[in-house]
Amino acid sequence: MRATKAGAAPLLLGALVGSLVAAHVAVAAACLLIATLAGRAAGARWPAPPALRLLAVGLGLALILNVFLVPGPPLPYLPHASVAGLRLGVLLALRLAGAAIALNGLAAAWPGERAADEVARLASPLARLRVPVQEARAVVGLALRFAPLLAGEGARIAHLQDLRAGRPPRGWRERLVRRRAVIVPVMVNALERAERVSLALEARHYRLRPLRLEDEAEATPRAGWLWALAGLAVALASLVLRG
Repeated sequence: MRATKAGAAPLLLGALVGSLVAAHVAVAAACLLIATLAGRAAGARWPAPPALRLLAVGLGLALILNVFLVPGPPLPYLPHASVAGLRLGVLLALRLAGAAIALNGLAAAWPGERAADEVARLASPLARLRVPVQEARAVVGLALRFAPLLAGEGARIAHLQDLRAGRPPRGWRERLVRRRAVIVPVMVNALERAERVSLALEARHYRLRPLRLEDEAEATPRAGWLWALAGLAVALASLVLRG
């Protein structure tokens, strides 16, 4: 089961690349379907409501802006909207949805710092060209580890701001004011935490650890290669059909 979750990652990467480069609605829809199925195989959970709302807003803006800003033959009953804009808006919405679902599946297949290790393993040949792969992996690993703490600190400060105001914010203007009042303390807290972490790492003589991954694909090498070939095929097909 764990090998299946980790093995679905190459297919999710292929669906992510395919969604980003898709130039046709059918290709984008296929990448979205592949990302959904691969995400289920990786054990991905349903995204949190804030993430769903953010994705819905992005999809809606992509569709509306393309419909009303792209010139072309008008839509029936909507003289200021165009058919070409509707097609491009649907394409962009499908691409965004496919990329978001693929990232959600990758978060399940590569939990925590595993994502940084896997990306570093894929980019390890660049180290011969003096690209700081190991240093980048350490930075990304620390960011992934402390991101939940930063989010929790932001929620705590926002709750304190609501208590200080005596009531929750009302209207978009008050919400923006509250968010601005939260950003500065969160940034100060993040900088202080980063300084403490750097001092602790220096005091412990921290060195970049060698790349050691528990290669779960070794137990089923054929399945691992099949996942990798499937992901590569999806990405290459999207690139070829784009032309």
